[in-house]
Amino acid sequence: MRCSLSLICILALLGLYGSSALATDFMSPRTAALGGAGHAGPILNDAIYMNPSYAAFTPSYGLEANYLYYNSPAAPDGSEDYHGHLTNFSVQDGRNPLFQAGVGYSLRDQGKLLNIGAAKAAIQQLGFGIGGKFYFPNSGSGFADTIVSTTFVATSWLQVAAIVDNAVQSSNAVAQGFYRQYILGTKLNVKSIMLIYADPHLTPNAPNQPMYGYETGVELTPFNDLFFRGGLFRNSATPELNNLYGRGYGFGFGWLGPRISLDYGLRHVVNPVQVVSHNFGVTIFF
Repeated sequence: MRCSLSLICILALLGLYGSSALATDFMSPRTAALGGAGHAGPILNDAIYMNPSYAAFTPSYGLEANYLYYNSPAAPDGSEDYHGHLTNFSVQDGRNPLFQAGVGYSLRDQGKLLNIGAAKAAIQQLGFGIGGKFYFPNSGSGFADTIVSTTFVATSWLQVAAIVDNAVQSSNAVAQGFYRQYILGTKLNVKSIMLIYADPHLTPNAPNQPMYGYETGVELTPFNDLFFRGGLFRNSATPELNNLYGRGYGFGFGWLGPRISLDYGLRHVVNPVQVVSHNFGVTIFF
């Protein structure tokens, strides 16, 4: 099964280079609770969407399902009772000795999204990754794009990642508001009881938006199996508002069992309009 998954991933990735996606494809409850931060150390299957190179450092096989519900008093166009939902399923194989790969499928109110990622460690502390995404909107033209990344595990307390999302930036992607983005991810591990994430990003081609933004978050682990998370974001793409750029915060918690992870994240966009999302997820890994 692992060999089949890896073969599917590499064939799909090779097919992407004839075409060209979302600044924020999908946020798990963990990512949402951290305000969108965590690119230098995405947990479990989050590497598929945030930083495919990190799969080289997660030697496990994971199956994940998520459900998100969001609502707002008013939509960006002024209409009332703005609400919706998103379901997501993914599988990641980090145990294949040849390379690590994952696939995620998201069903959004605006359309369907398929994410694929693959990674390989050049040396023990340095990983490279590439991802592909196919977006099929309910209206308008679909498109595909790529994400490329590298992760460096500098020490036991510092990790750094460099990511280029939407690297191709096709005209169809731009028409739906999805622009190339450069992300620098950092992760600090403070004695294994507090993880600090700081992820500045640059979106040079987004019109009527500041070029610079960030996501930053903190994860507390008072016990080995319990996590408390919180974060802030500014000038970041918001999937709840069809990728308008905004600012806000998130918080949540997670429980990690022997072979299962249960997570919840609340994300509150406060500008350009108010919208609150509730995100639930379960991951089985082995």
